[in-house]
Amino acid sequence: MARGTRIPLLVLLTMIGVMVLALQGFALPVLAAEWAREAPEFGFLAIPLAIGAVGAGVCVQLALVVIGRLVGFVHRGRIFDRAALPWVDGLVLCGALATGIVLLTFIVLAVVGTGGPPALSILMIVAIVAGTTVTLLLVVMRALLRQAVALDSELREVV
Repeated sequence: MARGTRIPLLVLLTMIGVMVLALQGFALPVLAAEWAREAPEFGFLAIPLAIGAVGAGVCVQLALVVIGRLVGFVHRGRIFDRAALPWVDGLVLCGALATGIVLLTFIVLAVVGTGGPPALSILMIVAIVAGTTVTLLLVVMRALLRQAVALDSELREVV
């Protein structure tokens, strides 16, 4: 890993985590209350949807922690160590869970008969497609890492 990259990356990951936390703690309750006030017939969905949004945010925060841990593996030159594999599995799980939460929320809104504002539906569709794509890319990268770990082990035995 290039010198001077690790610390700025960890700072940026922390900033993203704090922004997600701020959204969870301040913006989501306000948005949920506003939506319940504007569409009282769907007010019963405000709390479950806010819980889903917080759950997706927790998945993002956990993924940021896992990425930080993997940056540490790279920094120490141990990314091809078997100990890195469960962290990559955790990253895949975080992506799948967050995408699943957004998909479930989208389905619930579609079944109830409201998609909310059109921008919300578009944002959710984009999030579902992006989340699925990123999760599948992580699965491919996990397979490549497993292969690299096996090759690194073989090479260490030869040397």
